Amino acid sequence: MLLFHNSRDRRSRYSHYLAEILRCEGLIDFAEADIATLADCDLRQEDLLILPRMALSETEGTRLLTYLQAGGRLIAMLPDAHFVTRLGLKPQHRATDDGYLRIDGTHSLAAGLCPEAVQLIVPAVSWQGTGTTTATAVAHVYPTEDAPPTAPGVVHLTVGAGEAILFAYDLPHTVARLRQGNPAHVDLCYAGLDGIYRPSELFVGQLPVTQMHLPQADIHTALLARMVEVLAPRPRLWYYPRAEQRSVMIMTSDDDWSTLEQFDTLLNGLAERNAHCTFYVVPKTKLNGDLMDQWASAGHTFSVHPALEADTVRGLTVDEPQSRLVEPMLAANIQRHQAEFQRTPRTVRQHAVRWLGYVDAAQVEAKLGIHMDLNYIAVSPYLGHLCGSGRPLRFVDTDGTVIDCFQQPTHWTEECLIHPEFVFSFKWTVERAVAETGALIQRAAHEFYTPIALNSHPVSFATYSSPLIEGNWDTALDAGMIILSADDWLAWTEAREQVQISRDGTGYRVVAPVAIERLTFLLPPTPAIAPAPNRPIAIDEPTHAITQQQRWGRAYQAVTIHNLAPNQPYRLSGPVDEVLDEPN
Repeated sequence: MLLFHNSRDRRSRYSHYLAEILRCEGLIDFAEADIATLADCDLRQEDLLILPRMALSETEGTRLLTYLQAGGRLIAMLPDAHFVTRLGLKPQHRATDDGYLRIDGTHSLAAGLCPEAVQLIVPAVSWQGTGTTTATAVAHVYPTEDAPPTAPGVVHLTVGAGEAILFAYDLPHTVARLRQGNPAHVDLCYAGLDGIYRPSELFVGQLPVTQMHLPQADIHTALLARMVEVLAPRPRLWYYPRAEQRSVMIMTSDDDWSTLEQFDTLLNGLAERNAHCTFYVVPKTKLNGDLMDQWASAGHTFSVHPALEADTVRGLTVDEPQSRLVEPMLAANIQRHQAEFQRTPRTVRQHAVRWLGYVDAAQVEAKLGIHMDLNYIAVSPYLGHLCGSGRPLRFVDTDGTVIDCFQQPTHWTEECLIHPEFVFSFKWTVERAVAETGALIQRAAHEFYTPIALNSHPVSFATYSSPLIEGNWDTALDAGMIILSADDWLAWTEAREQVQISRDGTGYRVVAPVAIERLTFLLPPTPAIAPAPNRPIAIDEPTHAITQQQRWGRAYQAVTIHNLAPNQPYRLSGPVDEVLDEPN
């Protein structure tokens, strides 16, 4: 599989973000090349080409068309009108802004994917068949959520002996907007709350509250992953270590000057459920290094909760714009935390979730050694999938620059749901909050396979919110989710990202640069991967388990490798005769 870039075409600026999306979806066995090298590429060696948005030269278009006609496979994002015409479709020279995409669940290529309408935000163009090629719509574009469709949004077509899938929109750009909001809102407050600029302000006017129950970005990326599986079936690295895992709950707790007794109350609740948490520690905290060491032995982790001096001194006011304060606040707090506790922060959430610019805060965090940000938290008027996702994905700037810091959305904190006074609180009853959040947890685990991250302050848990948070924990555990800390989630995310898989004769070679306790690959239901339903690919080493798993309405064979040693190659080969119902 080969992903192209075009360093000279600004239309292609999200191509490197597209690479991040592929890796997030577990499609990791791809190479990358600039389109300028197309003439030197031996395309016969590639089972699939992925073309981001770009304007092709006539020569480049001819080379790709020849590849397709000879039996090649292509996925293209918002291909230019000239290339579309050569593939056998007729551009209508119309486009839809701020439309919706609805996957056709009756189409054989998309069966099992979420059929609910999701936002596009970016333009989607319109094509029409010409009768010169076989083309079917896998998804359709709608001008509004409830209006009739106006055009195909994703098209599958045959080209000679080959196949192509064309997206009528720029999928990575859509994902960036859904996850990161509207860059036109930078450093402005729209929600009418308390004047603090938070990431949630970037979504006001872009994200309808009615869409908050859906991980919209994850639905787009699941569609892309399915199209890859359809055209070029391959082992897919599962989101989680174990084959049976469908989601996890990421637990965080903002210190907010809670008392030691309040910390103990929260810790006791976590211990009853074998749950682990990352605590974000404020300046002038009541904690000390000895307590952190003691609680770390129980599996908890500690990072920094950057705050302003005005947050710690009653009556002190903020005399400068927030945009001038966030960068020095981050630098000073991270330096202080390291010096005071000899702990290097790797994940972060700011006090009051103060943000800077579009992704400026993430750029600062990356320079300071932070690798995962949890500031994108749903604040009124939102609850749920503010970023259209629960998955970790690196930030991307508007020029396409990928930032080496993972954006990990946080779905809620108790003070935004049930606090009786805060301006940003829904002021719901506990019963309603448990029901609303419980529904999000259930769908995350059983339908979308996306993580849920939440936050509970020790002071809040001990005084009013434990019925809500304990209800969330218990719902997660009942759904088979483990509850882990943000730092542990980052460690898994980074280890997973480093895994390499490549073709090796009739099988695949798997290498992990770091030790990993468990790693699972999903094998799509196709003869190209598994010759028969009960004869899946095996792994040559004995430390493995093979199970049948249902995901997205499809039956996959899952191979779980145990106790991977650093840089030790493992080989997926096959077939074998035995399929286990449960992993060893």
